[in-house]
Amino acid sequence: MSRIPPTPRHELDAEQQKVHDHFAAFTSRAYGANGETFTYQDDRGAFIGGFPLYVQHPRIAFAHNQLAVAISRIAIPERVRNIVTLAVAGHFQAASEMSSQGKRYVKKGILTAEEAQALMAGNKPDSPAGACSVAYDVTAHLLSTPGPLPDELWDECIEAVGEEAFFGLLHALAFYAWLCVGVNALDVPVPA
Repeated sequence: MSRIPPTPRHELDAEQQKVHDHFAAFTSRAYGANGETFTYQDDRGAFIGGFPLYVQHPRIAFAHNQLAVAISRIAIPERVRNIVTLAVAGHFQAASEMSSQGKRYVKKGILTAEEAQALMAGNKPDSPAGACSVAYDVTAHLLSTPGPLPDELWDECIEAVGEEAFFGLLHALAFYAWLCVGVNALDVPVPA
């Protein structure tokens, strides 16, 4: 059980209900109906996974969501973005994020089951090439090696995805690391 248990809307205070309502609209637009690509609400309508982290501090929730939307609008190839986010989840062993995002990426045909499994185990899949390969290498380096990114990785990634997408990749990596740290602190379980 998560350290902050999922709370149904009617048990939240007025500010927290605003967060709940905002995320209800956002998640259905972004991910489809609950359970369609992954499960984000329990049978009581309470948000599960990382969402309880947001409900605790509504101002942070809204700011964080605005940042997520801004990052999602940066033109990063979808497969590159998803390899990066699942590599981050795998690095932190954020079980709920690995489960929900891994299932979603496989169901949408963005990653194969084997690629998702490798990333969740903290490994580079055999199949990525080009931009996906170098994006994984940048991600792995930044998560595991103190100090600056080597010039050769910087140059390879900018050549592979372009400067705009490269900075988007960095924002997505940092954003997702924040989320994974939060779900690990809460000890968020894998949805049933």
